[in-house]
Amino acid sequence: MIYVDGDFRISPAALPGHRYSYPGHEVVGEVIEVGDEVQHLQVGDRVTLQSGPNCITSEAQPICRSCASGNYSLCERANLLSGPEPIGGGWSEELLVHEQQLFRISSEMNDEQAVLLEPSAVAVHAVLRRLPQPDEHVLIIGAGSIGLLTLQVIHALVPSATVSIMARYPFQIEQATRMGAAHILYPQDSYQGVERTTGAKLFTGTFKNKMLLGGYEVIYDTIGSKETIHDSLRWARAGGTVVLAGLSLHTMQLDLTPIWYQEIDLIGTLAHGRETWPIGTHEQCSTFSIAAEMIESEQIHPEKLITHRFALTNYRSAFATATAKSRSRAIKVVFDFALLPASVVPNVRASARQRHPVTTAAVWPQEQQSTHEETNLATSPDEYFIQPVSAFAPEPVEIPLPTTPGSIVEIEQAPQFSTEEQSALEDQNQTNTSVISKPKRSRQSTQSHKNTEDIQASAEAIGNTTGTNPASDTLEK
Repeated sequence: MIYVDGDFRISPAALPGHRYSYPGHEVVGEVIEVGDEVQHLQVGDRVTLQSGPNCITSEAQPICRSCASGNYSLCERANLLSGPEPIGGGWSEELLVHEQQLFRISSEMNDEQAVLLEPSAVAVHAVLRRLPQPDEHVLIIGAGSIGLLTLQVIHALVPSATVSIMARYPFQIEQATRMGAAHILYPQDSYQGVERTTGAKLFTGTFKNKMLLGGYEVIYDTIGSKETIHDSLRWARAGGTVVLAGLSLHTMQLDLTPIWYQEIDLIGTLAHGRETWPIGTHEQCSTFSIAAEMIESEQIHPEKLITHRFALTNYRSAFATATAKSRSRAIKVVFDFALLPASVVPNVRASARQRHPVTTAAVWPQEQQSTHEETNLATSPDEYFIQPVSAFAPEPVEIPLPTTPGSIVEIEQAPQFSTEEQSALEDQNQTNTSVISKPKRSRQSTQSHKNTEDIQASAEAIGNTTGTNPASDTLEK
């Protein structure tokens, strides 16, 4: 069972929601069928899911300002759109979405990279919201997938920046160090750590109230909890910036005095959209295109974050592995449709590919890769947290899961439809839609189609939020 740990008093909860919510927005697959009016995709294209329903997919007129500027995650009508609802998600064998929601993948990008293109774009967008300057001190709070991707993006764009990272688990510290983090902050002595790494001056007042003069120029909070926001506002130097990349679905009581007393800028960031790119120009480019360019040029390596793969049928072990991070050392846990027995995956309509699902564990280069499926891990109550379901639901274009030994999928069950309901929904969506399947290949294949979801996030989305939300990393004090 998937549940949302949130509060109905937060602002997105006031918005109307979609009838159905399908888990899985980090997905790569292959187009197996297109509607009559599809213009930019054809059968056989490899694609990833880029955006949720918006003004373009619903043909709303006039389109809102956000969609007109290419920031589809901020669509002002996403919760009010009429017309057919999307069908399926990353945890489905196929999904039906509008072609505008898809991003075509080049042959230079393998499936392991492609399945993490969306979280890579989340990290790129967060960094470009306030790009560090050369030699600035930068802090990343959280060392999950978004935090480690943010670290990679900063090193690629501003290699002279001094980056510290705050992590919870020893294995996260190992990975952050391998990726070039200059300093590690530990939750137990975080204020002293900021003082040591930045040269700030720490003051302690009544009731153990702490304040720093000096600190980091830029802080990226990939957790977004009450505690991390409170601390980050006090760790930023006067005139500094805190970029809130993580999210919480709870109301908060916070001390916001550093915002005016120290003139701290608190900036929000949601998913991805359009960026000023290349840096220093006035040109505009989609975040997905920038992230894809950085992956293809080997500036960032998101595939190194995949630590475990599971067949969808082994979802219990996948959840246990993702939630028991202290024992499993999980960073990114993915479903791989190539790991399913052939008898489990029925023939997909236009798919001529051979379907041989399997389950393997991806590891870092210095570790030995295991070809066996991960075993179930007992999980203590405090660790067994399941990330909330995103409100994101795909629209008109079907995507089958990869039939190769590398199709990776998120961890959630999609709703089932009767034959009559399915037919009715498909008839409504014929014109502007494409069918995308996640094809599976033989075990000898060197590439694989995957779709993944980071289930170690503290909260990913709420049923009423729009677009694709960035997954928060988790960090407990």
